[in-house]
Amino acid sequence: MTKHEISRRKLLAVSAASLSAATASAGCLGSSSGSGSGETETSSWRTQELATVPAESYDDLYQNDENEQSGETVNHLTWTGYDASNVQDPFRETFEANTQLDLFTSNPKAFNRLNSGEWQQFHQATFDMAWLPNLAEAELIRPIDYEDWKEYTFDKYIDIFKPENGYKYAFLNEDDYSFDVDGTMYGAPQRFGWASFVVNTDTVSSSDYSSYDAAWSEDYDVGVYDLMFWGIQIIMLREGIDPYKEHTEEEVEQVRQATFDLFDNAKTLLPDFASMNQALKSGEIDIGFISGNWINGTLRRGENLQFEAHVPEEGGVIWVETTTFVKGEQPTVSDNYLAHMQRGETALNLSWPTSGGTNVVPHATAWDEYDDFQREVLRVDDIPDILDRSVFYTGVPDLDKFEPIWREAKTRI
Repeated sequence: MTKHEISRRKLLAVSAASLSAATASAGCLGSSSGSGSGETETSSWRTQELATVPAESYDDLYQNDENEQSGETVNHLTWTGYDASNVQDPFRETFEANTQLDLFTSNPKAFNRLNSGEWQQFHQATFDMAWLPNLAEAELIRPIDYEDWKEYTFDKYIDIFKPENGYKYAFLNEDDYSFDVDGTMYGAPQRFGWASFVVNTDTVSSSDYSSYDAAWSEDYDVGVYDLMFWGIQIIMLREGIDPYKEHTEEEVEQVRQATFDLFDNAKTLLPDFASMNQALKSGEIDIGFISGNWINGTLRRGENLQFEAHVPEEGGVIWVETTTFVKGEQPTVSDNYLAHMQRGETALNLSWPTSGGTNVVPHATAWDEYDDFQREVLRVDDIPDILDRSVFYTGVPDLDKFEPIWREAKTRI
């Protein structure tokens, strides 16, 4: 199984537009996906000359010129936490602008919404990075000029998220829409984390939770979170199978047997992560499969630090929420909004929002400003090792093969 690749690169830039002069023409263009939304067909918007960021410094971009930006609204399709008051209010006050956030919990459902014509309702969207190829191929998002945006984005990130160190999950080769460290920028990383399993370190031996095998052990009470998408990937990692390729019949059967064994051993099936957290806190279960930092962060923030989304020797799966510009007409303040979301202070607040869960961000300023308690809750000092052991989520191409397995396994509890 391949780990995240490390290589050096010279970036190629394709211009991104957020100014109305460029986006007015982009807004009438249709998706090549045939969504039936009544969009007109024209030449690809990628060939148009698009406006670039109207600033020479970070402070120039993040300021209110008291011009036509005042009173505008940025519509953002994204996850919980982004809507927190400490994340949004500073922007609203600085620019006398509005933000409208539409929250989702499923990448496929959010993609289908945009692809069915709802792209016209949004200016920016934040997806897990594996969905960037789908969004770009469907012409639902626009490329971003790396050279114009690097000082507001990648220059501000921790080393593992810098393209010169091999981070490729915001860049696409436009020939086949694969991730390509030498490709075109389509998004800005905003928040990240990992999927693995959660253990109560007070009741589970550290020698046992060094492997996912602990969830298959009769020595512990195990709860399975009914989230097939992540669960199947973690089972594949335990079985030594690469999740991100087409799978043979033998591999599917291997995953089937491992899934059945897991459910046979489990004490309970949990419908949501709130139920999992409650089962952990009450002592009903010792291990939750699957879990991640976005799930148990609430417990840890409440000083229940014995609950740990541990990444054992088989590795975890890294997801990176990545913000994109949606095609179509943009308010002039849209660039400023993305710049606001990339500021170190905003990133710190997004990592520790007034509402929504705690998650780590790739912004170096936030890492420098975490206090001791935040570092412990977020497990900041463990993250380099977690990243080194894990794989970056790029999409399971034959996920439909595993859905019937999960459904049948649930009947065994």
